[in-house]
Formats: sequence, C-alpha cells, structure tokens
Amino acid sequence: MAKKKHHSPKKFRTTAGFSRLDVRTRVMRVLRHQKQEPIGIRVLEIQAQIDRSERTQFLDLLESMEKSGELHRRKNSVVLASSQGLVPARIISVNERFGFARPEPLPDKPQQEDVFLPGRYMMGAMPGDRVLLRVSQRRAHSEGENLEGAVAQIVEQNNAPFTGVVVRQPDGYYLRPDRLVRFLLPIEKGQLHGSREGDKVQVQLSHRGETHFSHRVAVVQSFGDAQEAQVCCQAVLANYQTRTEFPPEVLQEAQQLEQRGIPISELSERMDLTGLDVFTIDSADSKDLDDAVSLERDDEHWYLGVHIADVSHYVRQGSPLDLEAYRRGTSIYYADQVIPMLPKELSNGICSLNPDEVRLTFSALVTLKPSGEIEGFRFVKSYIRSRVKGVYREINAILDGTAEQELLDKYAQLIPQIHLMHQLARLLRARRFDRGAMNISSNESKFVIENGKIQDILPRPTGESERMIEEFMLTANEAAATLAMQQEMPFIYRVHEQPPVAKVNLLYDLLTRLGMQADKLTEQPQPKDFSELLERARGTELEPVVNAQLLRTMAKAVYSERNIGHFGLVLENYTHFTSPIRRYPDLAIHRILTSYLAGMPQDKLKKRYGSFVPAASKNSSEMEVNAMNIERDCEACYRAEYMSSRIGQCFEGRITGVANYGFYVELDNSVEGMVSVHDLPEGEYQLEEGIELKELRSGKVYRVGQLHPVKVASVNVSAGQVNFVLAD
Repeated sequence: MAKKKHHSPKKFRTTAGFSRLDVRTRVMRVLRHQKQEPIGIRVLEIQAQIDRSERTQFLDLLESMEKSGELHRRKNSVVLASSQGLVPARIISVNERFGFARPEPLPDKPQQEDVFLPGRYMMGAMPGDRVLLRVSQRRAHSEGENLEGAVAQIVEQNNAPFTGVVVRQPDGYYLRPDRLVRFLLPIEKGQLHGSREGDKVQVQLSHRGETHFSHRVAVVQSFGDAQEAQVCCQAVLANYQTRTEFPPEVLQEAQQLEQRGIPISELSERMDLTGLDVFTIDSADSKDLDDAVSLERDDEHWYLGVHIADVSHYVRQGSPLDLEAYRRGTSIYYADQVIPMLPKELSNGICSLNPDEVRLTFSALVTLKPSGEIEGFRFVKSYIRSRVKGVYREINAILDGTAEQELLDKYAQLIPQIHLMHQLARLLRARRFDRGAMNISSNESKFVIENGKIQDILPRPTGESERMIEEFMLTANEAAATLAMQQEMPFIYRVHEQPPVAKVNLLYDLLTRLGMQADKLTEQPQPKDFSELLERARGTELEPVVNAQLLRTMAKAVYSERNIGHFGLVLENYTHFTSPIRRYPDLAIHRILTSYLAGMPQDKLKKRYGSFVPAASKNSSEMEVNAMNIERDCEACYRAEYMSSRIGQCFEGRITGVANYGFYVELDNSVEGMVSVHDLPEGEYQLEEGIELKELRSGKVYRVGQLHPVKVASVNVSAGQVNFVLAD
C-alpha cells in the first residue's frame, strides 16, 4: 500500500530584521510567497513570526482581510484571493433562477461589468452580500450577454431589513420582496407580528440556508395596506434606512441656536448689505429660503449679488447638528413631503432668509461685463434684510405683463430691478447655450394630495423667473469653484464626466434608426454636438424621446475632490455653493471658504480639510443617489394610486422604451406604464436594435417616439406599476 503523502507548506526563509516589520507586512510577505497554495493559519502565524503579544492583532488582521475580500479562507487555511483569480464583488439582484453581482471598483477599473450568476452557483447569496467570485467566460442568457461567474465565498452577509408585501399560499404566508429579490420568501410561523395578507411590511432574514429557497424571514414592522401610496412611501423610507427623526441632542442644539438669535457683535464683523434691494424668489409654499439676489448696473458693468444663508455660522464642524447633517447629506423631497437635512428651527427659522428680518449671509459679489462675461468676484461674510418673499408665478406675471395691481403694489420697489435681472439672465443663458451647454426639457410634476390620498398630477411649468434664478445660482457656483482652483484649496467640486463611449454608440444607433443625422457622435462628441441634436428635435414628436435618451447617455454628475470640469454645463470650474440648508456639500464649502477668508494659510487648510473633503464628497454623492431613488419610488407609488381610480379609461401616450417583453408608454401627466407583449395582437414579435418591436408576419411596428391610444388595464400601487393595453 502506497504511503499517503502529506502536503507540507513552502518554507519561508526569513531575513534579518523581519520580526521588526509590522504584522501586516510580515503576513503579506508569507502569503505572496505561497502564491496559489493555501497555508494553514497556525503555519502562517509561525512563518510570520507572530509573538504572543501580537496574536490578537494577527487574528483581527485575518478577519478584516477576509471581510474585505482580500483573503479567501478554506476551513483552517487561507490564501490571497488575487492569487486564486477571485474577484471581490457585491450581489445586486437575485431571482428564482439566477442573480447578478457587481465587481468592486479598482483604481484602474472604476466601473466594471456586472457578472451573471446561475442560481446553483450562488451559495444562497442575497443582495448586498459581499462575495468572492470566480469569473469564467462570457455567455448569452435570458437577460442578455454578460460575464458569467460563481460565488466562491460569502465574505460579509448583508442582514439589513428589507420590505415587501405579505401574500398567502396554501402552505402558509410568504413575502413578495419589493426590489432586488424576485421570488417569494417564506415567513416563519408565528412571525407575522399582527400583519395580514396584502400588508406592506419590513422583514429580516431569520434563517439563512445554503440555497435561496431555504431562507426564511420574520416581520419586524407592518406599515398597513400595500395599495395605499402613503403606506408604501413609509416602507420606501424604511428600505433606504432614512433618518426621519432628529436625535434629542440635535433638536436641543437647534432650539438653542434659534433662541440665541444674532448677537450685535457678530454684525460688526460683517459687511452690511441691508441697504441693498435684496429679495428671495421661490415657490409659494417654500419655507427654507436659502438664497436671495440683488442687481445693480452702470454703463460698464453688471453687479450681481447672490446672498446665501450662512448656515456654517450656526452648524459648527463636529457638532451634533453637523454630524446629523453629514449623515443625511441632503434634504429629501417627494410628492408633497420634505425630510429636511436640518431641523426646522434652522431651515425654516434662524437660517431662512425671511422678509423684513436681518439674516446672516455668505455673499458672492460678481462683476460682469455688459456681455454677461464674468470680470471679477469676491466672497464676503455679510448680513441682509430681504425686502419681500418673491414667488415664481407672481414674478412671471410681472415679466409677461399679466400682473394685477395687487402684485404690482407688492413688488413696487423691486420692479425695475426685476426687469434688469431678466435682461442679465437672458444674456447669461444665451452665453451658456452658445458655448454648447445642453437645454434638456424638464417634465416635472406637482402632486396634489389631500388627507394622504392623491387627487391630481399637474405639470410644474418653468417660467422666466425660475430660469433667472437658475442662471444666477450657476454664476455664483462657478465663481466659488474658480476661487478654490485659484487658491489651490481642498474643495468639493461638482463634476460631470464625458459620457461613456458605449452609451454614445447606443445613442447614435437609436437616433440613426429614428432618421436623425447624428454623425458627430461617432468621433469624440462635444457638448455642442449633443445640444444641436436637442435643438433639431425640439418641437417634433421625437423631442421627448431624444431628451430621455440623452439623459440616459450622460454620466451622472457627482461630488469630487478632483476637479475634472462639468461636461454638461461646459465649465472648467463648478461646485454647489448656493443651498447649504438642504445640501451638505454647500455647507462644507461655506466652512472651507470661511477659513480661507479668515486668513488660514494654504498648508493649514489642507491639513484641516484634506481628508475631510474626499470623505464628504463620497458620502454626499451616495446620499444624493439615495434621495433620488426615494423620490422616484415614492412618486411611482402615488402615480399608480392616481391611476387606480382610472382603470378602464383611455389615454394617448408616447412610446418611451421597448423590450422583448413589451413596450413602455408615458402619458402627458407623467405616468408611465407598460404594454405587455402578451396583450398585443397574436403574432411573432422581434426586438430590433432596442428601438422597435416588430410583428414579423404583419410587419406592424411599435417604435420609440410613436403615439398610441392605450387603456389602463391594472395597477399595482405597492410596486408603483401601471399596466396598459392598446385601446380599440
């Protein structure tokens, strides 16, 4: 009988001074020497010369390396994941038969392709789990073509609660998850906690099995009827772990600041701008007024003042208020609700630029040439007294000549300045479009809600006063970023990359199929090339399609410590300076600029804010995405609730997207729904280049941009889904 061979680990030859190196360096040297061969943990400890005093540090290091995906554990041995060709990734979605994972960004590959995972190779991994993947070849499957892989190890489980709807089956109660998980999960017996069939609930995994179908959940919170939009929004907020209440210490600090008011000594340190005709312009129901404007002119210059609430004076770095604002990142606006970044004592009180009240401000004083070109600027700590709370629709009426006498009396002191502002704004807007900035039409809606139920969806028009304020804020933001670049200070920039080549190619193919000339997109297109496409489509049936597709093509603007410019605005320098009540980056920028104006040297600025800026940029970008997702999900529920009382009614809508399973139609009221291929006339349908769905025998085509009469067939408020069929 042959003697059984025992594998012995590679011997690692130590060198003088090895033991004096830090624990991680010693461990990594041994692991790299092993290459692809696993090494026992005890052997690793010996070869890395870990003494008794270092053992806890050694074990903690292995645990953290395993959690980060750097290390792959096999029972009592470990090996570097990179040596095994394993890819750290995060599970992003799972259904009954497969899932997808997104590889974690690398310095040389910030965006990597999602990996398709057959269900039998997932080890029961759930969305949010961090895993190590073995990636094989590219394969075609039901969802398209992707890299294919298998889960080698779950390195960190995501045990965060998630939401769904309770459904009843013959063998018990199940959860139909809202997102990312697309199969029913059994609810543990006795764990309904008062919820009923049809309720929207929040659950937690109570048991993890080796496969998805052996997982079980327990209800931790019930919100109520899943077919009520208000209920569904509560679940959306819970799903995103949204902070809806302020901690007691934060409220206490805010109340104290409001009660303290503005000391006279503070005013003496600031520029007195109460003599200027300064005023705010916002929607009628706005309470957090964080920007005001003023304008003067002589024969040679425009003198624009953009006066922003000096929130940084009240919210000091490291205070409970500041830490809470950092966590929230932004105010969240959905339907008729606001979840503020700061308590109302600040946002609606001492920081809000209410009329006839002295308020502390941070002013951007910009001098412009008659053409609208910026000639110079300065930033000053100031205080103002707003003359009036301007309202968009009222000022629009003044500008278009339809204002009644009551409005003319309200704005009597400001009417000449309002007309001057209009002139300057038109100059600024023309300059912006001349340099190639894109004029993408907005399709915003106003939700009319009474007693928690939606009554109507109205268009939210953009008038001259809205565009006027937009141009002035853009000017102040550009000036702030330019100052930061000139002084080389650590800063949070608002940046916008060029669109990815792959998306530009898809846009080119789509527009060409729709009959639009788009040859300029084939060779490193500039903003002006996209702008020209928009203008050619304006006023035609293709306008909403081109608008929507162009938005999908563009990269997303983010916050960054690196200034790479803003592609969409065609600006070398841009930031967000003008909304510190509702956006944390603006608050942080005010703090940095305050230190600069106080004379802090460049080296001290970098020391104080150098590590803070990238962390705040990353967090603010993430919280902005969360806020956008919350807004989208909640408003989809309200749109569905609105259409639930209109089942059987007919509307005309435009096809906005096609897929092999049907096409999407958007109505004039901004409601979007799907016409399933199963509800189309019988035939053989084929998707052609993502632009049209064609019935092969009859030649009938359903193409992006076409108008079609549709009938509301069904609605799912919980999922925010509206289903149409073709109207007769």
